[in-house]
Amino acid sequence: MHASLLIRKGLILDPSSKQERAADVRLKQGTVVEIGRDLKPAAGEATLDASGLWIAPGFVDLHTHLREIGQADREDIATGTRAAAAGGFTCVVAMANTNPPIDDAGILTLLLERIDEKAHIEVLPVACVTRGMQGAELVNMVELAEMGVAAFSDDGLPVTNLAVLRRALEYARLADRLVISHAEDRDLSAAGAITEGAVATRMGLPGIPRAAETAAIAREIEVARDVGCRLHFAHVSCAASVELIRAARAAGVNVTADATPHHLCLTVEEIGGYDTSFKMNPPLRTRADQQALVEGLKDGTIDAVATDHAPHTAADKSLPFDQAPCGVIGLETAFPLTLERLVREEKMDKLEFIALLTTRPAAVLGLPVPAIQTGQPANFVVLDPEHQWIYDATKGFSRSRNSPFHGRRLTGRCLVTFCGGDTVHKDDALVTPRLKSGDFSAMPG
Repeated sequence: MHASLLIRKGLILDPSSKQERAADVRLKQGTVVEIGRDLKPAAGEATLDASGLWIAPGFVDLHTHLREIGQADREDIATGTRAAAAGGFTCVVAMANTNPPIDDAGILTLLLERIDEKAHIEVLPVACVTRGMQGAELVNMVELAEMGVAAFSDDGLPVTNLAVLRRALEYARLADRLVISHAEDRDLSAAGAITEGAVATRMGLPGIPRAAETAAIAREIEVARDVGCRLHFAHVSCAASVELIRAARAAGVNVTADATPHHLCLTVEEIGGYDTSFKMNPPLRTRADQQALVEGLKDGTIDAVATDHAPHTAADKSLPFDQAPCGVIGLETAFPLTLERLVREEKMDKLEFIALLTTRPAAVLGLPVPAIQTGQPANFVVLDPEHQWIYDATKGFSRSRNSPFHGRRLTGRCLVTFCGGDTVHKDDALVTPRLKSGDFSAMPG
């Protein structure tokens, strides 16, 4: 980046200190060297007018499918992390269901090499819980933790054998790592395509009962209660699931959870025309379920917003609805969608909202608290909470286009993302008019 950059008149939102303040931020060689009011530009210093903009720690995504290893036609580390940077993320947790899956030291070594070569932001790899994600034989969790995995998950497939899950939790505790659960009773979900109910009946599609999720969560909570170690529930979608997690936390069970932007912003009633971009797992639920997720985020029952960014090819998603794969992309739309749903509609405090994307997911993983501090490499985002735009999935940075929000008017956009002192994203159309002097470089689009 440019040797020196002064960002003036922004609103710093720092959940770590529970403060929001109007301030200027000066960077030199990618390091935050000064934070204060009315800082004067130095000779030759690039100056960015951040009036009306937010400056926040870089976002952390607990649930990203980068597809690297065997699925590069859908996404790879380069395209996925480029999309993440454009969405304001500086750290993503990469799920293990690649082809082959991340279940031994050799495959993990290959993945770590590719992360080092291709990632534009920080990528924390996840390893499988069981070999081949078959739910039977545990991976060598201690060895893989020592190699650097952030968590263990068979995401996409549940660990249905509770004895296996119990042993996994015990080993994860020894390795000081998190187990991320895809809670689903596959006997109940069977070949279902959308949530069981009137919409499924009207569309002639097989339904998935809510009990497929809630029964699995109830069972796994009891295992976590017995073992006394951490368990995280990904993409919670049902009101009853929120109640189960709330009661477990009140009883001292060490469980955490996240919810996705698509479950917060869409309901099953909005599926139309058999558009497979609306097919995900868990499926879209009702407005009542959605409201329960919002309340869970507001009272801390649900810890974070996570994208579950799941790229698929156009050919895969062109299959009939009941045969198409589940999943939607979401890294580039997470901020405006959740800003609208949680802040504008639900009147959540903007500082607490930013925490859902920064400090709270970091806490789930046990990462250092994201903050904007002098003496530290720039690791933050500059956001315009009022910018209105039409999302065009075909012009995004992800290799895939499977978004139910294509063509939707959004409010809120990331202008600049700094990660590790580097400018990893810059929206030139929005940034250039705000540059009062000089320029600063970014990675190529």
